[in-house]
Amino acid sequence: MRYAVDLGNSAAKAALLRGAVVRLSAPADPRDPAAWRRIAGELIAAIQADAQSGDGPTSVRVASVVPAGSDALRAAAHRAELPVEFISADDVPLELALTAPAQIGIDRLLAAWLAYTEHGAPKGRGSIAVTLGTALTVTCVDREGRLLGGAIAPSPLLASRALATGAASLPLVALYDENPELDGPIGASTQEALSAGILRGARGALTALIAESSAEMIRRDPGAPIPAVVLSGGAARAGWCASIDADHREADLVLRAISALPSTVRA
Repeated sequence: MRYAVDLGNSAAKAALLRGAVVRLSAPADPRDPAAWRRIAGELIAAIQADAQSGDGPTSVRVASVVPAGSDALRAAAHRAELPVEFISADDVPLELALTAPAQIGIDRLLAAWLAYTEHGAPKGRGSIAVTLGTALTVTCVDREGRLLGGAIAPSPLLASRALATGAASLPLVALYDENPELDGPIGASTQEALSAGILRGARGALTALIAESSAEMIRRDPGAPIPAVVLSGGAARAGWCASIDADHREADLVLRAISALPSTVRA
């Protein structure tokens, strides 16, 4: 049994048997090794407990964009005597038309690959994968399966933190950016105004990035169909991005992509 683990700046997730997912909040400081040791220990313990209900040997396949999380999970898996594999860009079957291929986040790459494989290639079109985490990312794959690049923008959470630290009189607002509801655009208090502006600003940025990326893909490949759009991450079904036109929305797309990779990856 191979378990999938996704270590990100916002959350750490592990896909268990029968579709269950363990989700733990990432540390406020993603470089905090002690916090990651606790999170890694909890993930490995959940995997061990779940594996008792299955048959055969257990291993763990990991996609991580957090070095401290990678170190902690590797150590926790070693203590538990679980084989662990870390996915790299070389393990994902996409051609990377990038100036620095090794720098792309593995979560972006996996989301782009599965979005193209399931929603682009079957209809002879490209795809645009959107990840909604600590950063908002847009990653474009053309209809020939070449990853062209994309864009990275701050998430509502990061925007909230930036305004609170960069302005003397603005508070840090608790944004529930995965909420299926969205409050009105006119906030009667500073907190409500921040929420209205941050969430709608994120939606406007994503809407524009998707539209302009789609137009640029067609400009580069005249006659190409409009690319598929796939939203992933915790806010994929949130109220603030509900009006964004998408072919598919799936919170745990990256976890599923980890499990779907066709070959064994390097430890």
